[in-house]
Amino acid sequence: MRFVLCPLVLLIASANLSAKTITVDISGVKPGPVSVAKDDNALRVAWEDGASHHWQASFSLDSAKPVIAGVSVDGRAVLDGARPVYRCSTGKRIGGWDQFFDHPPIAAQGTRDFRGQFAPTAAVVKTVGDRVEVAFDGMRCGSFGGVLKYVFYPGSALVQQVAVMSTQEPDTAYIYDAGLEMRAQADERVGGRMESSISYYDTHGELKRIAPVYASERHPLEVKYRALGATIGAGSIVVFPAPHRYFFARDYTTNMGFTWYTSWRGQVGLGIRQLPDDNSPYYPWMNAPPGTEQEMGMFLLLGAGGSEETLKQALAYTHGDRFPHLDGYVTFAPHWHEAYTVQAMANGMQWQPPFKEVMKSIGLDAAMIMDFHGDGHPQALTEVRLKELKDYYEACRAQSDKDFLLIPAEEADVILGGHWALVFPHPVYWYMSRKAGEPLKTTEPGYGTVWRVGTGADILAMVKAEDGWMYETHPRTKGSTGFPDKILGEEFFKDERYFGVGWKQMPSDLSSPRLGERGFKTVDDLNNLGLHKRMMGEVDVFQLDMAHELYAHMNVNYLRLGELPDFDHYGRLLDAAAKGDGFVSTGEIMLPKVKISGRSGDLLKVSAEVNWTFPLRMAEIVWGDGKETHHEVIALDSTRGFGTQDFSWQAKAPQWTWARVAVWDVAGDGAFTNPTWR
Repeated sequence: MRFVLCPLVLLIASANLSAKTITVDISGVKPGPVSVAKDDNALRVAWEDGASHHWQASFSLDSAKPVIAGVSVDGRAVLDGARPVYRCSTGKRIGGWDQFFDHPPIAAQGTRDFRGQFAPTAAVVKTVGDRVEVAFDGMRCGSFGGVLKYVFYPGSALVQQVAVMSTQEPDTAYIYDAGLEMRAQADERVGGRMESSISYYDTHGELKRIAPVYASERHPLEVKYRALGATIGAGSIVVFPAPHRYFFARDYTTNMGFTWYTSWRGQVGLGIRQLPDDNSPYYPWMNAPPGTEQEMGMFLLLGAGGSEETLKQALAYTHGDRFPHLDGYVTFAPHWHEAYTVQAMANGMQWQPPFKEVMKSIGLDAAMIMDFHGDGHPQALTEVRLKELKDYYEACRAQSDKDFLLIPAEEADVILGGHWALVFPHPVYWYMSRKAGEPLKTTEPGYGTVWRVGTGADILAMVKAEDGWMYETHPRTKGSTGFPDKILGEEFFKDERYFGVGWKQMPSDLSSPRLGERGFKTVDDLNNLGLHKRMMGEVDVFQLDMAHELYAHMNVNYLRLGELPDFDHYGRLLDAAAKGDGFVSTGEIMLPKVKISGRSGDLLKVSAEVNWTFPLRMAEIVWGDGKETHHEVIALDSTRGFGTQDFSWQAKAPQWTWARVAVWDVAGDGAFTNPTWR
């Protein structure tokens, strides 16, 4: 059951009769590129963007009025009378914080919906690096309470609106919507009609401009790039979420309309939204452990021109949702369930599957799919299994060329425990069972060597003989809950051919500045046990097409290879991936060069070439001593957007045995290396 407490409307302040002056503390402000001034009525923040436009944001200190009194560019008004909009839905997490097989709306406890309540009495302004944060108290949404922040980034027109709130309720899972509603009296016409201009890219990438219909409700839109803009006043505004952090893991990447707008009676609103379910069995929402500060954010990109121009500028933060080419590297993404082979068998080997165009458009050089995961006959003990494997290799060869490589692999759930991926550098035929008295391998017409495996030792023998690789997919969650922990002592797991675990931004917890804490903790624990294990970035989604919201769920392995190998030599790529030769990225941060030194002492030194889009938040040197994992965090809060820099960092690391490096930006996007060992 579902208890609906109230509809979503804009955040409301205290009633006018109880309006009070908001007190402001600016003692934490330092001289810098963002200046702050206040008088009895307003707090003003001023800065310049990269095009030398002068921006000023004015905050009202009257709690009964819209908190954003106005925003101007070069003295011309852009925004006027703007209020933040928030909504959250809360339910109960069942099965622990790493649980994926959960769906709060269908639980017996039901869920609750809340609109945000904003009643500020005080504001604290401080300089952080060269940025300025303005934090108002009095922010609440259901059981969540905390502050509402606006963060200003000099050298750009990027502003972050973020409600930083916590709850004390146990086992809370939640979703949230956010937005901004602004006065737009210039758009109002006779009869209350509005002639606002709303711009976005449709799911096929076509730029659209619409005039909203006359209605009060929020209008959801399925858009590409997750961004929505409006031309308003003397400029424009575009809103968008953190490109990956806002989207919790799903099996499907369908675009369900994650943006919304309103235009009614002199007001225009733009925002982002999450839906309570997608009509699938598993839809886990986000985690809010008690007392953790959840950063429920949204970005505002201001523009001195029209919204179409500002939208194009917003796309640059994700390279237009494309993983950029990096000389000397190949982009590689494993773990896709596309049910490709059975479709190719039905449609012919020259049939081009819809996922190929999607993968190429997003900047992938190579993908490793995992068929026979709910399709085909993976556990058949007849020739139908061998025929499907043969067709699998032929179908992947048919889709591979000099610019794109499609590699066949399988995600098995038998014998070894949990879910684990298996890939070979050439066709290998095998049955997932071996009866007593059956030989480990035989030779059969049309297929050559055929393996029958029934134990971990059998699988390891096959993998080593055929130069294959294995790794634990989605460790400690989904079908691998409890793994690889339950197999740490097994010879097949300790072998180098079982190279490690998959990494994905799952589960979601907005109190962390990182993505994918589960994957990091798993590999760090393994290395503290003395096991030399690595991570491979993985995607783990099902069938898709060009209209899907894929980029939000993506990460990519940048592998250090001079060129993309052809289909007959893709083993070279597998070797590089298994050895962690490169880095993993969500796409916004690149690590072309990273060197960790200090093997002869207890001082770790790191040199790194980094390039990025969003302003950076931090770097970290992560290391272990065989007992615990340690983090040396380096603040990067003086970096501007769209930069390239060579950094040198160091960390005191007594008795370190392994170390790795990661860099994270203000949107939670990141890039990291695999561990190196002393």
